[in-house]
Amino acid sequence: MKKRYGQHFLSDRNILQRIVRLSSIAPTDTVVEIGPGAGTLTRELAGVAHRVIAIEIDGDLIPKLRSDMPQNVEIVKADALEADLAKLAGQRFHLVGNLPYNVATPLLKRFIDAREHILDVTIMLQKEVAERIRAKAGSSDYGPLSLLIQYYATPVWGFTVPPGAFTPRPKVDSAVIRLEWKPDVPDAKDFTDFVHRAFSSRRKKLVNNLAAIFPDRSRENILAAMSEARAATDARAETLTIEQFLRVYNQLR
Repeated sequence: MKKRYGQHFLSDRNILQRIVRLSSIAPTDTVVEIGPGAGTLTRELAGVAHRVIAIEIDGDLIPKLRSDMPQNVEIVKADALEADLAKLAGQRFHLVGNLPYNVATPLLKRFIDAREHILDVTIMLQKEVAERIRAKAGSSDYGPLSLLIQYYATPVWGFTVPPGAFTPRPKVDSAVIRLEWKPDVPDAKDFTDFVHRAFSSRRKKLVNNLAAIFPDRSRENILAAMSEARAATDARAETLTIEQFLRVYNQLR
């Protein structure tokens, strides 16, 4: 186990089976698993799927994984942040994994980029991150990650996983969630970049952050755009819904 990879191996079979059930895999389906680790979840997935492609970055784990897996499992040594997931699978697939805490957010962005090839995403990650993903406007957990994910997907809460289910034991709770893509959502990198900048100073009113993003606009012009977008002119970023952010963005861009 290497600290740099954020490895915490899940050993509780009841939890493993709950993850598999939440992922809704059919006997004809292909699954891409991120970070098989010791292979406990991989074996459970192999029992219900037609094919499992498990991507592992730690070369020390590869020989053991390859030595005792069912025939429908392919172990691939690669970094999931760089691997061409669509090319590996060759068809649309379910994505399942226990995401390392230190790379969860960049991996989520990779999944969004590849969503045309991914049927859905069932992942375990730090509970705090899962709470941010599903947070609603006005809550303390709501922020750029909430908007990024909820623009593209509907987060479905699965269940909380205590530290004692892992080896080694992490210091925090984990959670399993499922992301179901919203249909016909266009790419919006400029919009999500705009949202990140709008949250850059959470204590400031949104109009002040927008003035920094659009220095060529007068304060009065920005306030008028917010009003036209049906957003309160004294609002802070964390109080706006995705729909309100989209309206403000379209008024100002």
